[in-house]
Amino acid sequence: MSRKIAAVLAAVAVAVLLPSPAQAHGQLAFSDPADRSTLTEPRDSVRLVFTEKANPGAYFTVKAPDGTRVDHGWSGGEPKPLPTPVQELTLRDGNWEPQVYNTGFPAVIPVSHWPQTGVYTITYLSVASDGDKVSGEIRFDYQGKLTAAPAGWQPPTNQPDPLLLGQTAQPQQPAATGGAPVAAPAPAEPGSTTWPYWALAGLVAALAVGGVLVHRRRTAR
Repeated sequence: MSRKIAAVLAAVAVAVLLPSPAQAHGQLAFSDPADRSTLTEPRDSVRLVFTEKANPGAYFTVKAPDGTRVDHGWSGGEPKPLPTPVQELTLRDGNWEPQVYNTGFPAVIPVSHWPQTGVYTITYLSVASDGDKVSGEIRFDYQGKLTAAPAGWQPPTNQPDPLLLGQTAQPQQPAATGGAPVAAPAPAEPGSTTWPYWALAGLVAALAVGGVLVHRRRTAR
């Protein structure tokens, strides 16, 4: 096996490790405040806008710079046209086809108070209608005035539904409002196949490394 072939196999292994197009389904279109932006005024809530409705059991948090949670539940806002259309790839009859989304579906997360200035973090975890995991985080710098916690305020301690984490344990009811049992993902579209990308990538990488070793042994003779 030549070095050229080994290099090609290594490149294929890297490509296989990249996220599949299906993972883009139901993605976050934008957030308010935006990632890495600066907020100079306190507000009652933050918004994450997706290309489809968030799963009823989706999990959201908003954390102050010291890690204290200041969120309390979430609700779905009114769908509105996206300022910029979002394109995603959808698997149909074994082929990846582009699909443009023009409508955004908000998830509104109330913020109890603003105890500190600095970087706040919004995290989200959900499941798209086709079963893809939707997760990520938004960080923004708050430089507005500080506000006090409401009377009797206790930071929420609820955790994600086990189904969101890929676990098989019995789903738990969230301790805070705004959460519901995770809805089962829609059946896979005809012709779609779920491949163990990590296993395939490992096999291809092993073949590439093996090819390089064989080549070196032959040239050393």
